[in-house]
Amino acid sequence: MTEELFTDARILKTKKNTREALITLLKTKRFDDISVKDICNEANVSRGTFYLHYKDKYDLVHQYQTEIIKSGSKKIHEFLNSDRRLFFYHMLNFWNNEAELLLLLISKNGSTEIQNQVKSMLQKNAEKNILPSVKTINLSEREQHYFVIFLSNAIFGIIQDWVDNGKPETIEELSIIINKIIPASLLG
Repeated sequence: MTEELFTDARILKTKKNTREALITLLKTKRFDDISVKDICNEANVSRGTFYLHYKDKYDLVHQYQTEIIKSGSKKIHEFLNSDRRLFFYHMLNFWNNEAELLLLLISKNGSTEIQNQVKSMLQKNAEKNILPSVKTINLSEREQHYFVIFLSNAIFGIIQDWVDNGKPETIEELSIIINKIIPASLLG
């Protein structure tokens, strides 16, 4: 193994460990109460190593969000033309299995700033990936704007409540519920 590959593997492991540490901490503490020192202790990495990769805990979250947006957008495109319930199922499955940190960041232990960032991310994704397939022929540009806000905040609220209550429904059950409550006339 070359030194470059070894270095890359160490960097990936360090980033994975810091994310997993933040996940563990968010299960018992509020984001605002978690320090870089807490993350480093939980991840078993030095503060110097942490600061080689991140400016602060917000940069850690921002880098993570950027990666999740890219992979989430691919999932949206992959399943956008599938059955509505199946689409919701795949999106919830993605959030639950590949975006656990993001789910915890929007929970009651997350931060308002990050929750607002996630809402904005959802709005941009809805505008780019969902709005073109929505039946909004009679909506003005301004009305479409509010529709995107309405839809993304509604979905955000459902997911946030689901996480805050310990995910009482399975992904299958929640996708059925979302499919039932979003009128078929809104989404094709």
